[in-house]
Amino acid sequence: MQDVDKNIMEVVRRTVKEYLETLMNTERDVFIEENGGTKNGFYERTIKTKYGEIEDLSVPRDREGNFRTGIFDPYTRSIGIDELIISLYSKGISTRKASEILETVFHNRYSRSSISRITDATMEEVKRFQSRPLDSRYIAIFLDALFFFLRRDTVEKEPVIFAMGIRETGEYEILGFYLASKESHNTYVNVIKDLYDRGVREPLLFIADGIPKLDEEIRKIFPRADFQLCTIHASKNFESEVRETDKAAIDRQLKGIFLSEDKEDAIDKFNVFKSLWNGKYPRQVYNLERKLSYLLTYFEYPQSIRRSIHSNNIIERMNKEIRRRIKIIDSLPTEESALKIIYLRVAEMNEKWSHRVINGYFKCKDELMEMFSKRYP
Repeated sequence: MQDVDKNIMEVVRRTVKEYLETLMNTERDVFIEENGGTKNGFYERTIKTKYGEIEDLSVPRDREGNFRTGIFDPYTRSIGIDELIISLYSKGISTRKASEILETVFHNRYSRSSISRITDATMEEVKRFQSRPLDSRYIAIFLDALFFFLRRDTVEKEPVIFAMGIRETGEYEILGFYLASKESHNTYVNVIKDLYDRGVREPLLFIADGIPKLDEEIRKIFPRADFQLCTIHASKNFESEVRETDKAAIDRQLKGIFLSEDKEDAIDKFNVFKSLWNGKYPRQVYNLERKLSYLLTYFEYPQSIRRSIHSNNIIERMNKEIRRRIKIIDSLPTEESALKIIYLRVAEMNEKWSHRVINGYFKCKDELMEMFSKRYP
């Protein structure tokens, strides 16, 4: 077999392994919701296929031993073609490329319409995810956009807005993702309204980039919530408007401000920063000073979690991972295909993050609970 065929088969093998694990995790979640029980980690097994052997496949299990995946029978050593098509599609491979890969691997061409029909089942999962009820309380909710190329009449860059929360119990959770034709004030307003409609009532803090008047819209729906501007975005925006020779010094000083021990120290450092750069960059310094109160909101929160809530860094890392999956195609052919691809990655990450607690949470848990009690008596 030619090297190119081997490379394609290796991509398929890795892709199918990742998707099968995501699909089985989702299966287990639904089973436990409907039948009760608790998660109990994974066991490993090997699946032999026509395109290679999938080793160390992590199969989820429940503590009671009642869950069985429907992907394959207990003693099955191969999987069907439908799972392969779904996995190819879900990982960012267009129907045309999926069809070409299937022809290479199986010497049998599947039409785009056939592949699309097989993947339609994923849309039901997307709808359930987008409408599921949310918790009432969140320590923080992050909002940020990822841009990708989508074909409508023409191919253009469009955003998907992500909302990620830190639950009252400290775990991360992707609350929703929202496709929009452009990133705008109204787009974010609709996201905030959706979070409310699905059950969010007592958030402590929202973190977002500098969308004009977003803080005002948040207060209309969540009047007791705080607002934090992303310090990383603010720093990058400032540095994008200065000379190259000044960027390193400015970056170092801005990091010093936002990693200060307390708010008073941060303000003192900003005043030094202002005295150094106001003469050379008066407009940029003015814009930063104008936003300073929103850039330092996180100092009102326990010190042990401040590094996790002063920027959108956590959601940026998630965006980078999703972008890595999407970039292998020139453009997504439809809005529905974008929803499928993004959902399957989000579901996988939510499973991983359901066991991840924000750094420093247990040091300040009591303090956070007191903040909830005082703000929402």
